[in-house]
Amino acid sequence: MLAVNDGIDPPSSNDTVNRRWGTWPNTGQQWAELTWSSAQQVRVADVYFFDDNGGVRLPASWSLQYWNGSAYVAVPGASGYPIAANVYNRTTFTSVSTTRLRVVLNSGAGSVGLLEVKVTS
Repeated sequence: MLAVNDGIDPPSSNDTVNRRWGTWPNTGQQWAELTWSSAQQVRVADVYFFDDNGGVRLPASWSLQYWNGSAYVAVPGASGYPIAANVYNRTTFTSVSTTRLRVVLNSGAGSVGLLEVKVTS
């Protein structure tokens, strides 16, 4: 999972130079998880999708889930889940304290992938 949180801003969604995470050839619902050794207060996520114009495409939809101590649940009050190429897709939500956050991706025209995920308070 290091690829999605390595601090490298992608030049485009078809970035094949920097590390990326993808699910080729798998489709359907997939997820990538960020983990921390201690609880973090988070309320903003910026997600940059990988799209190689081939087998890995933008997702049909996506969402965020956090670990509440016993299960993964949807982040509360999400502002929406935009889907665009070549930019960070931002969602804000009611602040949560967690050690794990998942980006849940539902495939559309192909498999799904991520270039970078930034999570902040």
